[in-house]
Amino acid sequence: MSINRLHRLSQDGGKESAEQLFQSLTARFRVFVRQRVWNEADADEIVQEALVTICREYRKTEFETSFAAWAYKVLDNRILAFVSKRKRRSEREVPAGEPSDIQATMTQVDRPQLKAKLLSCLRKVGRVNRRYVRVLNFCYQGYKTAEICRRMDVKPNTLYSLLSRARRMLETCLDKGDIK
Repeated sequence: MSINRLHRLSQDGGKESAEQLFQSLTARFRVFVRQRVWNEADADEIVQEALVTICREYRKTEFETSFAAWAYKVLDNRILAFVSKRKRRSEREVPAGEPSDIQATMTQVDRPQLKAKLLSCLRKVGRVNRRYVRVLNFCYQGYKTAEICRRMDVKPNTLYSLLSRARRMLETCLDKGDIK
């Protein structure tokens, strides 16, 4: 049953409909957030915060579009708040005066091992989707967004999505030795 239909039924006072509505939202939101936030605990926290907001407001809010669109907008706002908070936190974690780039902290011994591991991970990512490796390569070479979009024949939103997925896969591979 659609989310909007469940919302209409729950507005009529049906407790079972409200329960079904929030079960459906929970399942859909978890899938939606897990595609954007790979940490399961963080994803669950974002979903929970969004559901609390929706639960508090859904009976008394008049929707300009549909309930489903409003609910996903609430979830999207929670995701953006989480990303913003995480970015601020990571900026504070780099102590002042310490080198923040990887080259300044690496020794000559680490470089060949890191290079081999990086190439291995890039091959694994390329097996999943060659466009991921292409977009990483273009970014590494210093191409601007517009030029990458033109060369790959994609829109900027698609590029950001590809780049985000590629970076996460590469990061996971470098940390754990394999991709999800």
